[in-house]
Amino acid sequence: MKLCGFMLLLINSAASINLKYISKRNSVDGCIDWSVDLKTYRVLAGEPLRVKCALFYSYIRTNYSVAQNAKLRLIWYRNKGDSEEPIIFSGHRLSKEGDSIWFRSAEMEDNGFYTCVLRNSTYCMKVSMSLTVEESEEGLCFSSRIRYQERAEITKSKMVTCPDIDDYLAPYKQPIMTWYKECQRQDWRSSIIINTTSLWIPEVQEDDGGNYTCELKYGSRVVRRTTELKVTALLTTRPPKVLFPSERHATAIDVQLGMRLILDCRAFFGYSGDSRPIIYWMKGDKFVEELEGHIRESEVRVVREFLGEKEVELSLIFDAVDEMDMGNYTCNVENHIGRGSGSAILQKKDMYRLELVGGLGAIMLLLGIFTAIYKCYNVEIMLCYRRHFGSDEADDDNKEYDAYLSYTKVDLESVESEMSEEELFALEILPDVLEKHYGYKLFIPHRDLIPSSTYIEDLARSVEQSRRLIIILTPEFVARRGWSIFQFEPRLHSMLVTGEIKVIMIECSDLRSVINYQEVEDLKHTIRVLSLIKWHGPKSNQLKSKFWKQVRYEMPAKKKETVSRRQVMDSGEQGLFGDLQAVSTVAMTATSASLAPAHVEIPDYNEPSHLQMRHFCRNYEYELPTTAIATLGGRHMYCSLPMTLLNGRLTQNNIEKAKKDIHLNGPFVQLSGQELSSDIW
Repeated sequence: MKLCGFMLLLINSAASINLKYISKRNSVDGCIDWSVDLKTYRVLAGEPLRVKCALFYSYIRTNYSVAQNAKLRLIWYRNKGDSEEPIIFSGHRLSKEGDSIWFRSAEMEDNGFYTCVLRNSTYCMKVSMSLTVEESEEGLCFSSRIRYQERAEITKSKMVTCPDIDDYLAPYKQPIMTWYKECQRQDWRSSIIINTTSLWIPEVQEDDGGNYTCELKYGSRVVRRTTELKVTALLTTRPPKVLFPSERHATAIDVQLGMRLILDCRAFFGYSGDSRPIIYWMKGDKFVEELEGHIRESEVRVVREFLGEKEVELSLIFDAVDEMDMGNYTCNVENHIGRGSGSAILQKKDMYRLELVGGLGAIMLLLGIFTAIYKCYNVEIMLCYRRHFGSDEADDDNKEYDAYLSYTKVDLESVESEMSEEELFALEILPDVLEKHYGYKLFIPHRDLIPSSTYIEDLARSVEQSRRLIIILTPEFVARRGWSIFQFEPRLHSMLVTGEIKVIMIECSDLRSVINYQEVEDLKHTIRVLSLIKWHGPKSNQLKSKFWKQVRYEMPAKKKETVSRRQVMDSGEQGLFGDLQAVSTVAMTATSASLAPAHVEIPDYNEPSHLQMRHFCRNYEYELPTTAIATLGGRHMYCSLPMTLLNGRLTQNNIEKAKKDIHLNGPFVQLSGQELSSDIW
């Protein structure tokens, strides 16, 4: 009677099983097969595991003890391919205990399906369970393939439990459990509460996401379960929003017939759980699948994602735009809350307007390019223009010199000392390059101006006869106020203030730390027409450097001429001596000295018997006799001889007075007869 009642119970259980989400397979040999149970067993290799027969928990309303009393046997099989092989329990690593199989230590070879069969001579029912055994990943305490998954909305609370450990908890005994995050012990923040088998987060933060591992002590072994917690945004309460085309008004798009077109729809979807974004294009009331074959949709692309919120994109592709394709296209988006849409209107492109815009764009681009080129190479461009099309500035201004070079070696005590780089540049390199290489005519005071009682008036007239005024600022020149004459002499100061002469100021170094520099700054503000050029040391001495281009740009426009060494010889000396046509000149080089007759000797003016006077000229100190001037082969020699002497106004009686008027204002060395070897005379 009891057996009949139990069989009736099984039949009723089978009749009510349609409420489950499991479908049974066809009965074979009268055995009802419920296929594979939804529950899957997951374990790390080396850990213990209990696999329970699912018939007693999901399919029949009875337990293992009642089934035993009804004379029903529980038999275990392991599936190998299409066959089922009975399991032989050795008791060492694998044993049967009641309605379960116990693995003392699961191994990789235990992977597969296990089937439990409940039967007697007249009745049979079975179901299979899946077992997955995985090794821990390298450097980790878990395998990502058998993790449990949990989600938590940001700012809300979350309970993370240690799953599937009921079979390992002893009654009336406190379990020993340790929690890890990313396999590391943590100093949990004070708001997080650790319970026996769970971890409570009262307010989830973004960095709470990660892998949480609980480790339970079970005899001599441990049982580990890892849960991946994903932090998400709050569950959305709004429908998705179309970002492009605009939802408020239709977006007009100009297209050219016959051209390929890609029309993108971008939309934002708030977090809505596991539901996928729904986005699609329509033309009127037709889906894309109903349109012409040359129009198609792309795959949905996730542009960006954060905490489950997504920005997605769907493209409508036209292989070649047709006249019939003109019209209104709508991008539709949906979620479980509602829907949204944005429209785009395709219209033919106005080619005239396109050409006009393109032409203006090209003009602006060219203008920008030319402006950039001019800003970078304006000096080179102006020099090229002068060379080919410019006129000579000296043609109609009635001025004698191209520039007045205002620089002297002001430290008389260091006449014999070695010159600094700045002084070498100011006294030798700059004059040589401007006169010898570029053919400018310079007035250099310590070379061309005769020391006399009217020295200041002569200097002012020389400046008036010059087209440019070059002031070279070196630390020594600034420290000793070498420019002060242009502040205190009224005529010279007036020329600077009114712009009557253009000033080229060359700074040879950083002068801000030099004493009197503020006075130089004040002088700059008083000069009406001023050009400032920086000299950057020896690298600026190269003729191809930017420095010389800037100097030439600021100097008077001059047509290029070929200048011979003989012409260069008198480019500076012809200043105040240009009218002395009766006096011959000779460039006293080693070659010209060799042309002198053998019987003629150059007088040695260093002998004390000669009454002599000193005059300084471009690095050379030489002596003038009061007797007749020595000649070589009937040709007179001189170097910036004092005008009063050449005009006969300086007699032997007042030579001593003239010597007192001579200004020793240049870096000069005394020149003997054997040292007449400079071609700048």
